[in-house]
Amino acid sequence: MAGRGVSRFTRFGGLPFEDIAPAREFPTFKGQRNFPGRWWSSTVGGHVGYESWLERDHVKLLDFDPAVVRIASQPFWLSWPTDRGPRKHLPD
Repeated sequence: MAGRGVSRFTRFGGLPFEDIAPAREFPTFKGQRNFPGRWWSSTVGGHVGYESWLERDHVKLLDFDPAVVRIASQPFWLSWPTDRGPRKHLPD
């Protein structure tokens, strides 16, 4: 099972994840309880989306870490089979 996941993942080849559009939009609407937005990252030389101030703060910390060379905002879905059917998750 793990081998299949790895081989599917390698289909991206050398495409940098920070150049991929987010797998879904960051919705905004009146009365929402989170605060989505975009942080301009000097690490990637462009905006990185976030869905909450907590995510924004993590992006800010990553942007100031010299060991970080890339930041991507929700670039892909993870999916896997379970006994109750397929499951998926969009990592932050």
